[in-house]
Amino acid sequence: MAFPASEAPLDCDVDVFNGVKVQVAALGEAEDFEGALKESLAVWAREGRTGVWLFVPNSRASWIPTALRQGFDFHHAKPGQAALIKWLPTTTPCMIPRAPFTQVGVGAVIFNSEDEILCVQEALGPLRGKGVWKIVTGSADPGESICTAAEREVFEETGLRTSFDQCLLIRHRYPSATANSDLYFVCALKLNAENQELVIDKTELTAAKWIKFQDYLTQPCWSEGTIGKVYREEINPVIERYRSGGFRSGLTATSSEGDSKYGKHSVYKAAAAGARANHRLTSLFRPFRSGLGFMRRLL
Repeated sequence: MAFPASEAPLDCDVDVFNGVKVQVAALGEAEDFEGALKESLAVWAREGRTGVWLFVPNSRASWIPTALRQGFDFHHAKPGQAALIKWLPTTTPCMIPRAPFTQVGVGAVIFNSEDEILCVQEALGPLRGKGVWKIVTGSADPGESICTAAEREVFEETGLRTSFDQCLLIRHRYPSATANSDLYFVCALKLNAENQELVIDKTELTAAKWIKFQDYLTQPCWSEGTIGKVYREEINPVIERYRSGGFRSGLTATSSEGDSKYGKHSVYKAAAAGARANHRLTSLFRPFRSGLGFMRRLL
């Protein structure tokens, strides 16, 4: 059931939490913003509203000090707009969720038919110029699933077309209460075709190549710092188990872009016990299964 509309001087929308949202861009240039805001706050308090949101475009940035003087605080900012909030109830703590504080990253594990792993060297960032060969990594874009983010990053950086296979591991990094957290999804991908040409994005990479997995594992970087330790003790062993066919607990996607089953939701879950075959042994047993099928037809 919707909450009733507000009678405050400032035009606003009432949301499902009985809060109000004001699009400052829609207000007239000659608006007495300070007076209208002060009167509106009194009306909203009488109406029993909860939180007040002000969405202020860059063109009205000079109005922000007025809102701050009346008890608003910054919530978040995006290109072209800042959002300010004020909690009205005096008997309950503010229940407006914090601005998003978690970044979503992906790492792409890809092996070719020669049992080599795809690795790159970065042109920017902390590993620049250190000679480290690492898997393709990057950040998910807004509105993008983990599957698509991993496939896109590989194509953008190396020119290879791949398909998501499974999520091998999730690492959660939370450096401090004031810094963004980081969710890092290490994903296994399959090449759509062998013998694709590597075409690197020179703004992000200095090199990309297929290397023997043992050469990847024996790099000295895995003995350096906290991130190196996480790779050495957690991530690289999982990649090794996937490579050798001993990994059976990966998370597979039940939907993705283009699949309207859940709208803009992608669900990742572990396969039922015995439901997912070892990715290397599958090809070995295929002739045996075919032979059994032939014998059944004879009988």
